[in-house]
Amino acid sequence: MALSTATDAQTLRRDLPVPPLTMRQIAAEADAVLLQYAERFDVAIEAPIEIEDIVGSLMGLRIEFERLEEALGEGVLGALFMRDRRISIDESLDPEIYPDMRWRYHFTLGHELGHWVLHRAFVLSPAIQKLLFGDESLPEIVCRSHGSRPRIERQADQFAGCLLMPEWLLRPAWRRWLGHDDAVCDAEVCESVGDVDLSRFADLLGGDRKLSEMRVRREMFCLPLAKQFAVSDEAMRIQLEQLGLFVARHQPRLF
Repeated sequence: MALSTATDAQTLRRDLPVPPLTMRQIAAEADAVLLQYAERFDVAIEAPIEIEDIVGSLMGLRIEFERLEEALGEGVLGALFMRDRRISIDESLDPEIYPDMRWRYHFTLGHELGHWVLHRAFVLSPAIQKLLFGDESLPEIVCRSHGSRPRIERQADQFAGCLLMPEWLLRPAWRRWLGHDDAVCDAEVCESVGDVDLSRFADLLGGDRKLSEMRVRREMFCLPLAKQFAVSDEAMRIQLEQLGLFVARHQPRLF
C-alpha cells in the first residue's frame, strides 16, 4: 500500500483496519483494567472512575495538553503516541482551565486508553509500522471529534464507555436512582423531562429531527447519573442505550 501525501498518512492513522471486536470482548478488556487497578492499589472501584490515575499510575502513560488542532488539523482532540507512551489532549479540554470540559476530558482519556489497550499490538506490529512511515514524531493514532467513525474509533469509544460506566456499577446506580431495574421508554422520558426549549440545541438537531430531539430529552433525563459517573450526558445516554435501558417503547408483556 503506497501513501502519496501527508493527508493520506493522517487518514491511515485514523482509519487503521483493526480486527472486529464484540461489545462483550471490549467490556471484558475494560473490566480487566479496572480489576488490575483495584488489585495493584488495593482500592474499591466506584463511580466516578479514577481515569487519570489509571492512565498515569497503572498504565504509565504521560498526559500532556497541546494545541492539537493547530498541529494536526481541525477537530483533533486527542492523539496517542504509543512509542513515547504519551497521550496528548487538546488544550480546549484542559479541566484546570475549562472546568466545564472535565467530562469530555475524562471520556477522551478513556478513548485514548482504549486505543492503547485494544490496538497497541496491532498498531506496533512490523507490517503496520511499515505503513506508518514518515515523521516519527507524529502520533500513531489521531482522533477527531467529527466526521465518519471508522471501526478503530468506535471500538475506542465503546472501551471508554465500558471503563467509565461499567455495567456492574451502572445497573445498580440505575436501580438506586429510579427504584427499579426496568428500561425507561421515551414516553416516560418526555413526561419526566417536561417541556424543553429545543431551540437551545439547534446545533444538535440535524438529520432526523425527531430522533435528535429524543436524544436531547434522554440526555437531560440521565443527567444525574452522568454527574455521578463524571461523564457527559451524551456519553451516559449512549451507554444506557447500549445496555438497553433506554427504549422507544415498552414491549407488551405476555403474562
